[in-house]
Amino acid sequence: MKNILIIADGILAKNFLERLFNSKNNALHNYTVITYNEETIPSWDVNFENFVFYNFDPTSLGKLKLHLKTEFEQAMVIMQNEFDIICVCENLRQIYPNLEMDVLDLWGMRRHFKGDNLISIIDARKILSSRFMDFIPDVPVIADNIGMGVGEIMEVQVPHGSSYAYRHVGNIRKKRWKIAMIYRNGSYTIATADALIMPNDTLLIVGEPRILENVFRAIKKEPGQFPNPFGNNIYLELDMKLMSGDEIDLLINDTLELHQKINSKKLFIKLINPTLCQNFSRIKGLRSNKILVDIDYFSTKISIKKSKMNELDIGLVITNNKIFNLYKRNLEELKVPVLKIGKNGFKMLKKGVILGSKTDAESNSSVIMDCCKQLDFSIDFYHFDSKFDNSSKELIEHFESLSKIFNKKVNIINDSINPLLKLRNTDDILQFLSFNNKILDSKFGAIFSKDINRLHYILDDNYQLFIPQHDKL
Repeated sequence: MKNILIIADGILAKNFLERLFNSKNNALHNYTVITYNEETIPSWDVNFENFVFYNFDPTSLGKLKLHLKTEFEQAMVIMQNEFDIICVCENLRQIYPNLEMDVLDLWGMRRHFKGDNLISIIDARKILSSRFMDFIPDVPVIADNIGMGVGEIMEVQVPHGSSYAYRHVGNIRKKRWKIAMIYRNGSYTIATADALIMPNDTLLIVGEPRILENVFRAIKKEPGQFPNPFGNNIYLELDMKLMSGDEIDLLINDTLELHQKINSKKLFIKLINPTLCQNFSRIKGLRSNKILVDIDYFSTKISIKKSKMNELDIGLVITNNKIFNLYKRNLEELKVPVLKIGKNGFKMLKKGVILGSKTDAESNSSVIMDCCKQLDFSIDFYHFDSKFDNSSKELIEHFESLSKIFNKKVNIINDSINPLLKLRNTDDILQFLSFNNKILDSKFGAIFSKDINRLHYILDDNYQLFIPQHDKL
């Protein structure tokens, strides 16, 4: 058992002693409590064998020496007068040169104890203001007195319409952070992979402080933010040597259409291998506060670097089928969504289509939700997998949840015909796919596969949005 000295005075000290007496762990150590008078001691009788009480003026060095005959491992000084605290600490340091002290500070006293590494200052003003901040809406609640206290432990409430609502914990990509617990209706549960996050849940999250700040903003954001959280801007690179005039024209038309409809801040257009033509004049004429045009007279090949995407805060790259197939490995490394345009114009699109497993649909649901909400598309989900059964409770729960997220019915289509064969002749769909290694496979390697993602090339003539398999959070 450790010997702990407590020097207490005032209403705050009295409240602290009350909590100490009520603590189930107060029998673990021996306590010596010094107060000016008995008013600071809680009114009920305390008969704990490990508590000793003294009433005298602790600012008197002589009185302290007279009563303190024990060696203490720690001292706690909680008093309501700044001068008294300074005197008490100086006296204790004379008596116990190596004693560790915890001092309550209401005035900014750190300067008085500069150089004494054995004194820990508890800044009450900082703690109270931090606690008060917790009550401001949409401000993250951070554990100040646990761990390092720098924001590595945080709690956040999931609002209605959040991209995290109705998602399973295991299908949220997490890098350098974790969901530890879920609080709901006055109870808590450990966050397992199959735990479903509901609106108004409070999540206890842990990880790198900077990452957690981004996670907090992502959870709090309502639908209608895409291309965020990947970035705020759209990027289009044109090669006048590699692309025909019609291809450039279609890319520009679709990009401008999308830029107007989704929540993008700026559009960056880069042009390489420029030649004097009607399209060249049109591209130069697009310059405005929200459309930035870069005409590169020196580069001869398309080069889309991740560092440049980060610098420009790019959240969506737009290209066509020819460029996508030539540079898809480079595009996958960017870890931002890539829209590959089709042949018939973006204005023709009416619905979003999800093909593949439940896991793909759920992990991409936040992006799908944002896109379809902003573009006012209906949603069809096709699954071509004999392992799934529509009567499965988990699958039904998942799609009911997705319907709530989208605030519109998700059409679940399950039949024995490969949906790629049914959709290859349609021209009004935007297909959502996970941008993973399966997309990088060659057609020759994928031709005998039944995996929907590996067979993405069957819908090459359609619009396809490739969503990266890596959270930028």
